[in-house]
Amino acid sequence: MNLSIVINFLRSAIDLIAVWFILYYLISMFKTNMKTMQLFKGVLFILIVKLITSLLGLTTLNYLVDSIINWGVLAIIIIFQPEIRTLLEKMGQTKMSVKKEISNDEKERLMDELVDAISTLAKEQTGALITFERTQSMIDYINTGTKINADIRSELFLTIFWEGTPLHDGATIIQGDRVACAAAFYPPTNKELSPKYGARHRAAIGISEITDSLTVVVSEETGTISFATNGELRKIPIKELRASLVNELQWFKSSDEGGQAHES
Repeated sequence: MNLSIVINFLRSAIDLIAVWFILYYLISMFKTNMKTMQLFKGVLFILIVKLITSLLGLTTLNYLVDSIINWGVLAIIIIFQPEIRTLLEKMGQTKMSVKKEISNDEKERLMDELVDAISTLAKEQTGALITFERTQSMIDYINTGTKINADIRSELFLTIFWEGTPLHDGATIIQGDRVACAAAFYPPTNKELSPKYGARHRAAIGISEITDSLTVVVSEETGTISFATNGELRKIPIKELRASLVNELQWFKSSDEGGQAHES
């Protein structure tokens, strides 16, 4: 009898641990993409409502929730087919990606290259769209562009955004210390914006609404530099560009010290 109780307890414990492991694994993958995270929150909300209606015996609302669940599964599969495919591909991957450590000296060099490139683009009034991947993966958007996987060099950005190249119209995405791609496509924001803002600004705000990325926009009309984060756009004076990049990217242990050291 005691052995049976122990076996049942162990079975229940293993069952709970397995469920929590699966949930943790799924949430870890979901949180790298804002769209899939929003999908996860929506499904979780519906399940909570289903539990409440069942406990309280709310027949009509329970029927409505059941209908949403029955049709919602099919709708999710159709609408989020690319995200579901990506999720399944990630689940099948066995290789663990290790984030490359970059020395502070290398970060200083990269920052020099970035500031030089963006400042030159602004002075020459060359339109540009440069996005820095942060905690949320941008692989879906990298796949829409031309993959480069190149070193961060000022000359590379000046070449990409030169109007004579076929890559200048899209966005360039930076992953860590590498230029991942050029000519990437972003969904534009649906916000009402002033007519002075063009397609680049709308795309920059659009990507900042669905990822936690930082996007630098250079206006080809005025040469103005702007940062797009969290669905908002703010202008950055050239003299504050380096300090602002250091603060946003948090490449250095002390962002404030790094910003003050290079603000002059």
